[in-house]
Amino acid sequence: MRKWILRILAVLVVLAIVAALVLMKLPGRRSATGPSKGVRRARRVSPAVSRRAKMLVEQNTNYGKVNQAMLGSSAVLVRQGKIAHGRRYTMPDKIEIDVWILKASPKALPQGTVLAIHALGDAKIAYLMLAKLLAEKGFNVVLADLRAHGRSTGRYVTYGALEKHDQRRVIDALYEEKLISEPLLAFGVSLGGSVAIQYAAVDPRVKGVMAMAPPKDLKSVARKLIDAPNMSDEDLDDVLARAGEIGKFDPAAASTLEAIAKVRCPVLLVHGKLDKIVPYTDSEELKKAAGGPVELELIPLAGHIGMLFGREAKIVADLERLAAKRPGTPSG
Repeated sequence: MRKWILRILAVLVVLAIVAALVLMKLPGRRSATGPSKGVRRARRVSPAVSRRAKMLVEQNTNYGKVNQAMLGSSAVLVRQGKIAHGRRYTMPDKIEIDVWILKASPKALPQGTVLAIHALGDAKIAYLMLAKLLAEKGFNVVLADLRAHGRSTGRYVTYGALEKHDQRRVIDALYEEKLISEPLLAFGVSLGGSVAIQYAAVDPRVKGVMAMAPPKDLKSVARKLIDAPNMSDEDLDDVLARAGEIGKFDPAAASTLEAIAKVRCPVLLVHGKLDKIVPYTDSEELKKAAGGPVELELIPLAGHIGMLFGREAKIVADLERLAAKRPGTPSG
């Protein structure tokens, strides 16, 4: 009788071990060591979670693609004298980044280089007018389509997690070709502003940043981007985790708030007080978290859309001041 009891207990122990191993391998479960590279895995992968996650990383970027296609190829723009050079650079994950370079006017005092980064859904063509004004003032200007935008390839938007490294590799290549000069400034609007700050955190060559209406992190704007204003934090965490799995990135690495704490160069934040997409309080939080000198300009009657247009002359003046490291008081 005792032998049978011992055998039954042994079988139960084996079954318990097998059950534990099976549970560890179920989707959404994590081992004690967690997922690789610190990426949180989705607690559960329901169809609704996957649908929202895909919506987050597969943003509609057709607006910028169409506008850019109407303008013509890089080769055509070079022949027309609208840009000096066109380049395509391949990233380690095989994504191709399409780049335009405008050279500083020989009639102006050289002031360095501005990397201008466009907003979500847009393309580098949106900055062509600003780039021409900057070139007339003595800046070389780099315009790059973010991955999954414009003429760049790729399917997924990663909100700075991968884009910041794309920018660094583009700048590396342009320095190697001697197409740009110092000091290097980064400028962007909305997502472009976030990427500019995140990029400055990983490249000490950046000597100044101007970011207009930058979101403080991905989570803070995700509900708007997936049209789920009432989604719980727990469900949103699942969506973000699944988005990271789909796009092969860590959503936590898309934090502008964490990045700005590592930036030591001067930063100018510009935000509209009527912004309903990215509230101006995001820039206030960024200012508090900054690891270096920062100015915040709040525009009383400005919203989120159209932050660039009509302010080109002021933007050029602000970038000139950043390049010269001159103190000044922002104006509305």
